[in-house]
Amino acid sequence: MRFWALRSIGDRSRILRRRILMIGALLLAIPLIAACDVADQPDGWAAPTPDPIEPETRLIAPTGDKTVVAVELLDGNLGAAAWEFPDDDGWFPGLDAEIEPVAFYADPVWVPETDEWLLAGYSDGVLYAVQRDGESARAIFETGERIVADLIVQGTVVYVADTGYRVHAVDIEQPGAALWTWSGDSDLQIWGGPALVDADRGRLLIVAGLDGRVTAIHLDGDAAGSEAWQLEIEAGIAGSIVAADGIVYVGGLDRVFYALDAATGTQVWTAQASHWIWGTPLVRDGVIYMTDLRGNVYALDALTGAERWLQPFTADDRIRAQPLFVDFEGESESRTGGILVIVARGGTIFQLNAADGSLLREFRLEKAKDLMANAILKDDRILVSDEDGVLYAVLLGANSAVRLYPPN
Repeated sequence: MRFWALRSIGDRSRILRRRILMIGALLLAIPLIAACDVADQPDGWAAPTPDPIEPETRLIAPTGDKTVVAVELLDGNLGAAAWEFPDDDGWFPGLDAEIEPVAFYADPVWVPETDEWLLAGYSDGVLYAVQRDGESARAIFETGERIVADLIVQGTVVYVADTGYRVHAVDIEQPGAALWTWSGDSDLQIWGGPALVDADRGRLLIVAGLDGRVTAIHLDGDAAGSEAWQLEIEAGIAGSIVAADGIVYVGGLDRVFYALDAATGTQVWTAQASHWIWGTPLVRDGVIYMTDLRGNVYALDALTGAERWLQPFTADDRIRAQPLFVDFEGESESRTGGILVIVARGGTIFQLNAADGSLLREFRLEKAKDLMANAILKDDRILVSDEDGVLYAVLLGANSAVRLYPPN
């Protein structure tokens, strides 16, 4: 591992404080991935994703068994595997070699131009493309490091951030080599997904890492792969970045939530949380919803950072999953706004009134093991998978749930 050349005692002290904050936060959150010594077989937290061609009957669901399964919903309440990547022996049609045990932290992404699912293997650091029908797969690019961060795809170009603190631009129609690679030259890692923004001078990819740096990378023209701006905070950044209306939102392990100008990195506003911030924020209708690892849920004005609720909602459990917004359509109650769904790690699903943060209902999945993946909405049900890859459907407006996959 490489370590930065520190020019002063002050630099050394500042980086030491940042590492202490980062390590303390991660130890409290969950024993996930050590900064330098990573477990060989983690469980992953990639979210289930609806099939874009058959959204009513098929889901792509990463599991805790180091596979990704295309789940067919046979009767709405029971799923069966249409295909599984890789198979029980670590093979898959189209690949020349056995796949080493992997887990999946990055959510699957469908590429309509090639009719393929992009899957990022964590342990082997390989980007795979699997045909939507499961007939074959191909290895697109090998990073040489592990992949935790979500992928960003535009057309046939995918941007991959790895734990070696690098970002690769890869054309999936030209596999094997990167169009360019940016290196942050850090001994720490990138976990959070980047954000893509359109600035006046071209597209930027905003990426942040466990060393506390937020970096904007040019994506267009001769400047592609070079830095546009960089900002450094006093603690690591483990969560994903989101961007909306020219503002980049990112939470730090210093308990501070930052809103930055996407074009320049200039600070627009900050908000203080009660604990480390890891979960991905959600922007909806001019409001940004964010969580911290103490289980608090906040609603802030996206432009000013002003609090929109009288007080945060407290789940009394750690939260990593991104909040899910559901319109009130179909609800018997006459309200404006929507439902904010909060998935707590311990297995409780909270439904809040998004307008004021009041609790509408809660339901506990008693048999679920660590809910860390983002939830999705399908019809009137909240679909969420646990650390073992069990897929559940929780009914909106009622305290009931069914196990969709795998069958009991």
